[in-house]
Amino acid sequence: MVKDIPLIQKNDRIRTIFITIGAILLFIVSVSFLNLDMATFMSRFEQSGEVIKHFLVIDASDLGTVFSELLLSLSMAVASLVLGAIISFILACLGADNISPLPFLSAVIKGIMSVIRAIPSLVWILMIVASLGFGSLAGIIGMMFPTVGYLTKSFISSIEEVPAQVIETMKSTGANWFQLIQEGILPNVSKSFLNWLAIRVEGNVAESISLGMVGAGGIGTLLTRAISSYDYGRITFIVLVIFSTMFAVEMFVTRAKKAI
Repeated sequence: MVKDIPLIQKNDRIRTIFITIGAILLFIVSVSFLNLDMATFMSRFEQSGEVIKHFLVIDASDLGTVFSELLLSLSMAVASLVLGAIISFILACLGADNISPLPFLSAVIKGIMSVIRAIPSLVWILMIVASLGFGSLAGIIGMMFPTVGYLTKSFISSIEEVPAQVIETMKSTGANWFQLIQEGILPNVSKSFLNWLAIRVEGNVAESISLGMVGAGGIGTLLTRAISSYDYGRITFIVLVIFSTMFAVEMFVTRAKKAI
């Protein structure tokens, strides 16, 4: 048995060497397909000092509009989270293998969630904007898709981790499906559900800002306008507001997760 240890260590070293070589080759192939023009990049990088000077000026003259649009972005994030959480909870109760009333329904819901999660949020918002037009409604509906995809999968995972003894005990007492969820499932998954929601808050806020740049409204729209007009001072101010907001949200989520 002791003699086998050096052989295992040797195999691990060989595996590590092959993985390292494979990663290096993959990097080289990827860079070769990009056709990077480093000479042009370096020449423009040397001229970036003049551009940076413009960004050092902060234009906060339109403070009211910026914070009004920021509030709109945060409202879209919260609204899409609440609506998405309600839908996700219903789908999770129907899609979890251990409590689903219909076995095939679980497979269907999981398959649909996989498709939703595979499509980026930007694609969803672009499709919604094309259908409903620009505005906050398109932003809310567009963000609901990735929210439902993320939370449904997470909720299902938490429900399926509930001990089988709990479910069997509830069924043996004659509890119906709704009583099973209310008295058997929720007490065991409420903390993990809140944890998933706290994590998703940060993601929704970030998406509400970025998706505003493609027509969903909010502070992202202001940033797009400032960029298109080369208003450097306003760009700097909006970016600082976004950074401060994301930092505050991250601190809130971190504290919420610790409390949970």
